Amino acid sequence: MPVDVLLRPQVARLVDTATRKRVATLLRAALRALGRSRCSATLLFTDDSEIRTLNRVYRKHDRATDVLSFHLQELAGHEDPAGNGVALGDIVISVETARRRASRGQYTPLLERLAIHGLCHLFGHDHQRARDARVMFALERRLRRLRLLPAGTHAATRPGRKATTRT
Repeated sequence: MPVDVLLRPQVARLVDTATRKRVATLLRAALRALGRSRCSATLLFTDDSEIRTLNRVYRKHDRATDVLSFHLQELAGHEDPAGNGVALGDIVISVETARRRASRGQYTPLLERLAIHGLCHLFGHDHQRARDARVMFALERRLRRLRLLPAGTHAATRPGRKATTRT
């Protein structure tokens, strides 16, 4: 399940390697959690100028924004059978806007949040109507809670955690 990460040179100094890997790992974990591990997506970290152009051309909003999603498939949610094993599309994040909007020390968590938000849009979720927003935001919360563990590590065996057995 490839999650390709692209980084524009103009923002390379703003997103370190560890952050890029962490956000991509979270997207892979989210795809696994949704039973869509065979799907792929591209994550692009860019600047305000590029995202403003994309926002103007595709959404008719002449301003920078934090995240845009461009789906390759018209899906009716993350459970849509047509979304199994497909290239989902692109998630574009403006690093500059994210840095301005991030609370002190919350830059990486904000990038993670934006990536998950974009992924939900790739699956066809939206937040224009209240009912749809409740569904999308609940899915976002669920996916943001995923634990990012090293490969082969089980949550119950992490240091500082006691393994529990249910009977």
